[in-house]
Amino acid sequence: MQFVKSILILAAVLVHWPPLSSTDCLGQANSSHPGARNAHAMAYDSHRKRVVLFGGADASKVRGDTWEWDGQKWTLMSLAGPGPRTFPTMTYDSLRKRVILFGGNRVLFGRSPNDNEYLDDTWEWDGQRWSQIKATGPPVRAEAVMVFDVKRGRSVLFGGHTITENGRSWLGDTWEWDGTRWKAAQVSGPSPRNGAAAIYDTDRERTVLFGGNTQQGVSGETWEWDGSQWKKTASAEVEGRFNSVMAYDELRREVIRFGGRFGGRAFGDTWRYRGGRWRRLGSSGPTARNHAAMVYDRRHRKVILFGGHDIANVFGDTWEWNGKRWLRRGAGKVEKRIDNGH
Repeated sequence: MQFVKSILILAAVLVHWPPLSSTDCLGQANSSHPGARNAHAMAYDSHRKRVVLFGGADASKVRGDTWEWDGQKWTLMSLAGPGPRTFPTMTYDSLRKRVILFGGNRVLFGRSPNDNEYLDDTWEWDGQRWSQIKATGPPVRAEAVMVFDVKRGRSVLFGGHTITENGRSWLGDTWEWDGTRWKAAQVSGPSPRNGAAAIYDTDRERTVLFGGNTQQGVSGETWEWDGSQWKKTASAEVEGRFNSVMAYDELRREVIRFGGRFGGRAFGDTWRYRGGRWRRLGSSGPTARNHAAMVYDRRHRKVILFGGHDIANVFGDTWEWNGKRWLRRGAGKVEKRIDNGH
């Protein structure tokens, strides 16, 4: 009888034990949603069938956490790994089953050069932890683009920007990562730029790049990289944008582009790239924004968009594009951006 009483007392203690904190049990307690966020990076892990999100900034600070979306909910996966940053570039290496992250910036809107640290580190995420790769590669930068060339088994990185003694410096170099080392491609191509959007077209086996901010202004060009040369698609030039987002819809064999900035304002329009031409689609969806992130979810055959900002507000909503219309999966938070130097 005394043994039974002891068991009941122990059970009562366990029931009333304080709940685990977000750092004790990832994905529970106060860690159920990334919150309002912009300037983050996303990639789709096709092996584990998860959208992976890293970093960015909320309404008041820069983040360094890792989240995953399984088609139903967001789960906090890690608080360790690459340091907090905005505008890193990220892609999924389907050959080695690793998410690859490069560079970024410590702040979103720095007030002084000391606050505005640019990075050149390379990291891999295996679904459980981040590992830093000690490899010499591209110089420091933020707002570059990176995609994985499935045919050639390499991650392709282009452009971005940094800050020098003379002010902002735009970059127009092309690099490739083979899983072991970085190699610069000695080619000419798009003019130096930051804030472009890029995807890998698995059907046509080439990288597609659009827009960006250049020294001459906002670009409306579309370029394609086949592994040996960049080629401009003359028939695809449209109104310029920077910090828009793109994803390749493998089911429908088309590029989908959303939002971005031009002429001092954010946009909320959706575009389709097919047959060497862009077409604006009439569907309504996410509110106007830039600095969002977007990928294609192969398992659910939908494009996933998360977050972004419109200068005044930072968004934490999750959206799906099914080829015809946008569907909001999670309202998330909308927060006023605090001008604290981030």
